[in-house]
Amino acid sequence: MENPAIKYRQTDIEQVFQKLISGWSELVDYYNSQLKSYGDTLEDRLAYVDVGNISRFIVDKIQAGQTHNFEQFFENVEDIMIHGDHYVQELIVIGLFEGIQNNGGQEIDYYHAFDQWLKENSLKAWRTLIDFWEGNGWRSSTEENEI
Repeated sequence: MENPAIKYRQTDIEQVFQKLISGWSELVDYYNSQLKSYGDTLEDRLAYVDVGNISRFIVDKIQAGQTHNFEQFFENVEDIMIHGDHYVQELIVIGLFEGIQNNGGQEIDYYHAFDQWLKENSLKAWRTLIDFWEGNGWRSSTEENEI
C-alpha cells in the first residue's frame, strides 16, 4: 500500500489551520478573532495555543448541543491526519484531541461523545490517546478488537 501524499506540513502551519476551520463560518470568525490577540505580528504565534483555542470552541459547542458542523469539521481533521506530516499529526492528537478530552473533563463523555463524527484514522488516534493516559479498561470488548 502506498503512503498518501503529504499536503499539510509544519512549515506551512497556516494551511493546516485554514483546512481545519474551513466550511464553518462561526469557527473561522472565532479563529480570526483569536489571531488578533497576537497584535500586529504573528511571529510569536504558537500552533498549540491556536489549536487549544479550537479545542475549547469544540467543547463549548458539544456542551451547547450545537453539533451541526461537526461532520465537516471532523472530515477536515481526518484529511489532515491522513495527509499531514508527523508534526501536524501530533498537533491534531496532542493539541486538538487531548485538548478536547481535557477541556471536556467530566462534563462530556469524551470516551464516546465524538464517535459519530470521528473517521477511521482520527478515531484510532482518539482511542489510542485515551489508552495512553488511562489504559484500555474503559473500552468495550468490541472496541478492544478495533485497534
